[in-house]
Parts: sequence; C-alpha cells; structure tokens
Amino acid sequence: MPLSPTIEIGACWAHQGRAAELVRELKYGRATAAVTPLADAMARLVPPVDLITWAPASAERRRSRGFDQAELLARAVAGRTGLRVRRLVRRGSDTPQTARDRAGRIAGPLLTPVGRRLRRLPSVLVVDDVATTGATLRAMAALLRDRGAGDVFGLVATQAVIRDQGPVSPGRYHPLDGKGVPSPSHHYRR
Repeated sequence: MPLSPTIEIGACWAHQGRAAELVRELKYGRATAAVTPLADAMARLVPPVDLITWAPASAERRRSRGFDQAELLARAVAGRTGLRVRRLVRRGSDTPQTARDRAGRIAGPLLTPVGRRLRRLPSVLVVDDVATTGATLRAMAALLRDRGAGDVFGLVATQAVIRDQGPVSPGRYHPLDGKGVPSPSHHYRR
C-alpha cells in the first residue's frame, strides 16, 4: 500500500532535554507516571476529531515492557478530552523502528487493520510517543484512510530534531513529507 505523502503531526516538544527524558523513562524505564505530564500537554493540542487511536508497539515490545506506551498516552489523552478511543491497527512482528537504519525507518512498519471498516469518514487522531521520520504516522494514515477514515492527524509528545531540518515548533502541526521534514509554514490550532 503506498504511503500518503503527508500527514499533519502535532508535537508538544522537540525530542531533547526533559521532554525526551520523560519519553525514555516511559518507554524504557517503565515509568508509567510519565504519562500524566505528557498526556496533559498533548491533550491541549488535540484537533477537532471523532476518534483517537494509537501507533501500536509490536507484540514483542508490549510483552517486554508490560504495556504499549502509545496506548497509555492515547487513553490518557482521550480521558482528558472526552473523546472515544479505539484500537484500529496492529503492528506486525517486524524489526522495531529504533533498530532500523534511516532508510528502514522511512519505509515504515508493517501494519494490519483491526476490526471492521470505519463508517461515515470519521476524523481520527493517531497518538504516539515520538516522531522521528514520521513513517509510522504516515503508514497509519494511509491504512486508516484505506479503511474508511476521513481526516487523519498525528499527535506526539516529542518530535526528533533532524539535522538540516530546522527547528521544531512545539504546539504546531507540521505536514511531514516522505523524508520526515516538517513544513515550517503550516500551523494548526484548536
């Protein structure tokens, strides 16, 4: 399935400093208390959508951590906004994004749909902890649109700063092209 050329992603912070530490504590240190400050900030950036879902971790990562960090964030954001949350996608048993080289990360993960097709073109927010190239969010958007979603947005706690990309503007929605480069001119506020 070809990837959508762009998806708008909101990021609370650049992936550096204390924000990056919180994400790493949640993801690798199993510090689920980090969900609270991350979800509090993320909830303030939720665009008008009908439904929230998450970019799933592989089954192996979920077993080793005891949870899926993106699911915890999505459910916490949904609880703060009163929006419905639903698992829509499952990740295949492929190599984790963090273990891939840049070309592998840009290619995106193997994803499969869960449940029935969506009805009435709902707008969907995909939550994840961090965006590096945006490949996972683009793959999610392509699959969800193919399964009946209307507008698809991404929301992450942090966005990686890639050399020659320029600064990430926290709180802004950046359309990501196939190279993971945000457009500095686009802005979305609720």
